[in-house]
Amino acid sequence: VVVDTHVKRISKLLGLTRATDPAKVEVDLMSRLPEETWIDFSHRLILHGRAVCKARRPRCGECLMEDICPSANKV
Repeated sequence: VVVDTHVKRISKLLGLTRATDPAKVEVDLMSRLPEETWIDFSHRLILHGRAVCKARRPRCGECLMEDICPSANKV
């Protein structure tokens, strides 16, 4: 799993990890996801972070994960 700023932030918002250290985030995600999905998952979260779930102004109303995101409309 590639952990950049988007992957780290969105993984925390979705409740997939509590870690702030990228190496620990990676371990948490690797334990939850099938190995064959690791790269695709990272790429999708990076794109999602750039387009929808932005650090300063997340667009929760446009997010396809709004219904399952514990942080929706709270950030």
